[in-house]
Amino acid sequence: MSSDGARPRIGLAGCFHETNTFASTVTDVAAFRASRGWYVGAELLDAYGGTRTVMGGMIDGAREHGFELVPVFGAFATPAGIVTKTAFEEISARLIEGLRAASHLDGVLLELHGAMVVEGDRDPETTLLTAIRETIGDLPLVAVTDLHANMTAERVALLDALVGYRTNPHVDTYESGADAAGHLSRLLNDGLETTLLHRAVPVIAAPIAQRSADLPLLRLLATAHEQQRRHRLLDVTVHAGYAFADVPHAGVSFTVTAPIDRTAQAEEVLDRLARQAWEHRSEFAVELPDARAAAEQAIALYRRHGRPIAVADTGDNINGGGPGDATWLLRAALEVAEAPVAGTLWDPRAVEIARAVGVGGTFDAELGGRAETLSGEPLRGPATVRWLGEGAFVNTGPMASGARVTMGLAAVVEIGRAHVILQSLPVQPNDPEMFRAVGLDPAQQALVLLKGAAAIRAGWAPIVSGFVDAGTPGVTDCDVRRLPYQSLHGVWPLDSGATLPPTTTEEMTR
Repeated sequence: MSSDGARPRIGLAGCFHETNTFASTVTDVAAFRASRGWYVGAELLDAYGGTRTVMGGMIDGAREHGFELVPVFGAFATPAGIVTKTAFEEISARLIEGLRAASHLDGVLLELHGAMVVEGDRDPETTLLTAIRETIGDLPLVAVTDLHANMTAERVALLDALVGYRTNPHVDTYESGADAAGHLSRLLNDGLETTLLHRAVPVIAAPIAQRSADLPLLRLLATAHEQQRRHRLLDVTVHAGYAFADVPHAGVSFTVTAPIDRTAQAEEVLDRLARQAWEHRSEFAVELPDARAAAEQAIALYRRHGRPIAVADTGDNINGGGPGDATWLLRAALEVAEAPVAGTLWDPRAVEIARAVGVGGTFDAELGGRAETLSGEPLRGPATVRWLGEGAFVNTGPMASGARVTMGLAAVVEIGRAHVILQSLPVQPNDPEMFRAVGLDPAQQALVLLKGAAAIRAGWAPIVSGFVDAGTPGVTDCDVRRLPYQSLHGVWPLDSGATLPPTTTEEMTR
């Protein structure tokens, strides 16, 4: 309870973007608004209440602990290129102004990604947290970050507790938000004082190598869970890192939130996790078949099992900042598959052409292949329009269940043996409802081409009989050694001579 016996007033806010610095796109205010990710005040509650998301978990958790929620501001955009300085300044200003306007608060719950990059600022989340801390003073501040956060010691120093997702695909976002509310309750009601410690390891890995059900992440997460329980720590978070942000702090790291009297145990846990990550770093390396080989493997599996096969277009992973318009995999599938194929392309111009000719009309298509030099050539040929409309749907699978999603104006065209969903806004097909919403039955396809990596597996596993990961070119290339890093140095596998530094645990006591 607050000091006057009233219900604690808790500010609720978010600033979420995973920034791919290799992508040529920029993320401006329009990009946040276009993805319906710009929420002022009570709009946050309307958008996320009742959803299995971080915000949904924070909302329900806050109510469970008797908090009065004060929604402040939230900005969320699809992963893409660098965030403009103007956009970040507006987001920061709205969030800080909202906190000031909230008057009396007893604490703050904040959703971050952990891998945001802004023009002129390689660690903007520290900049934002600094401004928040200056505004709220010593009030408890608890944050939730994505599994793929590139965490920094400076950022951790500004928090009273931290929670990170523990699954990839991210099916525990709701639980992470609820846990954050629980930690805030202990800080407020039990007088808990915390110490936050952080340790980085010079290892980067592509998302496809960071599935929480597979080694080496499975082992690290199990160790973190066991050590958290054994040493009675508040939270042990494994940050798998985000390889597509070319910043000096990119990579694997760990954060422990501990009661202030358990600092020694927290340091021991960090040392154990760091050594384990380093010793098993080779397990993060992946070798994937190219587009044609992946398509051939997938069609062979389909012939064997008679059920759809999902093919991950890992080089054009939309949730990793890929544009969603690469044609390598779709072209290969059309060349080898003598069975129905379904996929997606981000191509606003083609959507407009499809709308002009109407359902049943045919046009000479040039689909995709424009956003990046690695997008491939446009896919050319006669395309027949099969569906037109607003590409909106509600997630029904285990990831962000209940969240409302839109592809903007959309079209389905048939080209060869493929049905292609054309999107005005790039949306990763994590949920099969995306296909059903535009009249395509995923169960009737031989191959489903999905622009993603690990995240696609949660929603698609019940429908398909197998997954094939395609090592396609792109700004989310799973062979990170092929990416043009300039700021990141001394990390494995970019530097074969990289070494694990001596203990570099950073301790932050609040």
